[in-house]
Amino acid sequence: MDISLDLYKIFYVVAKNKNMSKASKELFISQPAISQSIKKIEKQLGGALFLRSKKGMELTEEGKMLLGYIKNAMELIDNAENEFSSYTKIEKGEIKIGCSATLTKLFLLDKIEKYHKKYPNIKINIINELTSSALEDLKIGKLDIVIFLDDNIDTKNILVTKIGEIKQGFLYNDNYFNDTFDNLNDLENTSLILPKEPSNSRKFLNSIFGKNNINIAPAIEIVSQDLIIELINIGLGIGFAIIDLAKQKKCDLKELKINKLIPNVPIYLGVNKSILP
Repeated sequence: MDISLDLYKIFYVVAKNKNMSKASKELFISQPAISQSIKKIEKQLGGALFLRSKKGMELTEEGKMLLGYIKNAMELIDNAENEFSSYTKIEKGEIKIGCSATLTKLFLLDKIEKYHKKYPNIKINIINELTSSALEDLKIGKLDIVIFLDDNIDTKNILVTKIGEIKQGFLYNDNYFNDTFDNLNDLENTSLILPKEPSNSRKFLNSIFGKNNINIAPAIEIVSQDLIIELINIGLGIGFAIIDLAKQKKCDLKELKINKLIPNVPIYLGVNKSILP
């Protein structure tokens, strides 16, 4: 039996209103068209659904039974449509962001705060992982956007946009060290605290050292930018870190003069091209 959803909807509205005229106004369909639809569904089902009385359109016992099922179905459809509408109007849903802990703290937090105030019912899920892993998750749809520093990536299926910059450089505590460095080569015999490979910060620094034929053997290698800054602060060495993060932590650290030789690092936003409108 193949009865269209439109016919069931007409039956439902007539049964709900118990009046052909009211149903006509709600459905924006003429009364003769509604009457023909009711006859058609009764013929297909093989039984009467309504009895005409002074009170209007009264359901038969068969009609009451059918209404019980159709009412539930129509309410489910309405709920689904409302749910779908809430997603498209950004009233509900989830956004999954791939971003390092450092970039989250330095670049993303204030933007998340503004977004949450504007769309309080959107769940924000931030996943801290390596850029390479985050971008792979972006390609297969496990993440909605990725914020990252490394621009040397496979951009297939990814739309990449530059959204800002950060400043990285060498920092020291002047209670333990002095700035006696005139060029990058002077760092070769210095106690250095560097980001651990294969972090993007270390890749960036290695490329600078490589271009200047500088060989570096760090005294300490650390994954965490926060910990690098802490170790610089207690005088364990001169460290390479994100300048703005050190300022954010209110550490009274100094920059080496040679930082002017180090370019700013672009911040990128990646989006899966296949989900763009």
